[in-house]
Amino acid sequence: MAASRTDRIAGVRTYTRWSLVLVALTALLAPAVDLSQRGLPWAVVVPALAALLFVCAEATRLLLVGTDGMEPRAWAPPRTIAAAVLAIVLFAAIGCTSEQLQPSWALPFAVLVTGVSLGAERRTRWLLLAGATVVTGVVGALAALAGWTTEAPLALIAASMFVVAFVGGLTVTQVWIWDVTLQVDNARRVEAEVAVLRERLRFAADLHDVQGHQLQTIALKAELARRLVGSDDDGARRHAAEVQQLALEALAETRAIAHGYREVRLEKELSNAVAILRAAGVEASIEGEPAPVPAELEPLFGSLVREGTTNLLRHSHAERCQIAIVREAGELVVRMDDDGVAAALGTAGRAGRGAGLDGLRERFAAAGGRLD
Repeated sequence: MAASRTDRIAGVRTYTRWSLVLVALTALLAPAVDLSQRGLPWAVVVPALAALLFVCAEATRLLLVGTDGMEPRAWAPPRTIAAAVLAIVLFAAIGCTSEQLQPSWALPFAVLVTGVSLGAERRTRWLLLAGATVVTGVVGALAALAGWTTEAPLALIAASMFVVAFVGGLTVTQVWIWDVTLQVDNARRVEAEVAVLRERLRFAADLHDVQGHQLQTIALKAELARRLVGSDDDGARRHAAEVQQLALEALAETRAIAHGYREVRLEKELSNAVAILRAAGVEASIEGEPAPVPAELEPLFGSLVREGTTNLLRHSHAERCQIAIVREAGELVVRMDDDGVAAALGTAGRAGRGAGLDGLRERFAAAGGRLD
């Protein structure tokens, strides 16, 4: 699907570029055909064709640069201004000196200004097109007052102004559609990158929860086993066996996270928390039942209980802890209360503001809740 979308985007880009080339080619050929039918001397025809080629080449360059995106950019003022002056001179000296209506000579000027407008800001873009239309009308009016146009001067002026406004507006709209296509494609790409980033953050949060919780428990059990060696060898062996079992469970849960199959049940997390806290000498109890918690929120609240238990063991001297599941003012609340204080004001105190709580706050906020 991604390859197909890329092909479609490339197709739209190719279509847009060739359409703009066709517009520039029309702006070259239409006046050139009229010039060939006038019977003017070669001393006039050759310089006029050279000027026409220069104007249309500059217009083509500006139009094709516009397909990179309608963003403000530098547009080589000296060369572009020279091309604009030549376009107006050609319109006045040739297009307005005929007994027949020849608005085709307004095309090079229209296409050139359109190319310039693609590299301008939005308001400036439309002001440029409006200004070009007015300039075309003024030049045609001056030619009529000077007697250069001997037939239907008002029709020539109106038709020339219409050519500038119509060609400019239509071309800008076409490039704008391409620019919107680019923005939509970029938005899709960014959305895909954000989705990957969110999944990485979710994985990192789950991995932190599992590893931090299990490793803290393993450290506690290992410490108990070390203290019992020599005085209660059976107890030490029992705790050592529990350390091995916890390590295997941590390994299995880590593998499950990596495969996206892990499902945290709040009831299991509550029982694990009570067992671990009691093993550490903390009087732990549970108030309420996990039944009111929606199934889709159980992993989130389970992570809360796990993180709270880990922080209690690492950063406080608590002797009592109560985990409550209640409804307050229409809100579902899972609260952990303990009578401990910070273990120290140094490293341990700062560790309490680590990635675990920040990650939980972000996850609760994403689910429409909050963490205090």
